[in-house]
Amino acid sequence: MDMGKIVKIDADRESTLVGEILREALAPKREQVLCVTEYLDGGFSRVSVDDIDDNGYPTKRKMVSMLSSDGMALKTLSLNELLMLLDDKFNTLIRDDNDRRKFLKRVIIDWYNNETDNGMLTVNYIK
Repeated sequence: MDMGKIVKIDADRESTLVGEILREALAPKREQVLCVTEYLDGGFSRVSVDDIDDNGYPTKRKMVSMLSSDGMALKTLSLNELLMLLDDKFNTLIRDDNDRRKFLKRVIIDWYNNETDNGMLTVNYIK
């Protein structure tokens, strides 16, 4: 591949290309984020569990506890298990399966790290 080539694009084609790129990226809506984070806040708590990593060293694994109606831990879930649960619960929130899972994964990461602020995620677009 020759990296020295120059491609010239006129202004109209540039705006078309930028529009196509942005259409491929998902821009989550504040209401969608709040819907999921409020569900997480009401039914789950963040926990870390002692474990052994692949090299045999002690480590902490990020997990969540599903809470009962009186706030007691019912079951401990990995973040992947939480993703599957949320994907099932919010399967109509975003129609495209891949986009929905990417969105939910970002929400989980930000929620777990206490980085969701008033429905805003740490990223503007999810690719």
